[in-house]
Amino acid sequence: MDNTPFPYWEQFKDMEVPDVKTIHRTMDSEQLIIFNLEDESEGTKRLFELAETLLDVLHNGRSSLIIDELDRSLHPVLSTELARMFNNPDINKNQAQLIFTTHDTSLLDREIFRPDQIWFTEKDKSMTKLYSLVEFQPCEDESLQKGYLKGRYGAIPFIGGLNI
Repeated sequence: MDNTPFPYWEQFKDMEVPDVKTIHRTMDSEQLIIFNLEDESEGTKRLFELAETLLDVLHNGRSSLIIDELDRSLHPVLSTELARMFNNPDINKNQAQLIFTTHDTSLLDREIFRPDQIWFTEKDKSMTKLYSLVEFQPCEDESLQKGYLKGRYGAIPFIGGLNI
């Protein structure tokens, strides 16, 4: 058994990395401006970072993709659409699963997720507790985002001993 941290690295070590360019049209003219990827916003770089893996998992299915902080540097509309892709049977034909963490409360929306798809974590002194939104039996017309921000479901940070 290979004990190197990245056992598959060998197959990629000689691979040529593409020089990615993006093209923008100015709002007040037909002029096109070319950017190197490193000159783009953090959100654009993050989208490029995720895109290949997201598309591969959606195309091939039968697997789970785990992403820590899906929303990091992404616009909330983009995070929402990425999550929706996994719940859309026309796009996710092979039933791939997306598991992610987020701090974007706009994703607490029944038009995006069923309550059984939403889980919270709450830190204790020695461990982290994982629990489902279903445990709170939210009403059909209840705003999940407002309920969460008001502390109804827990998982709210404590700062200076105060529950915020």
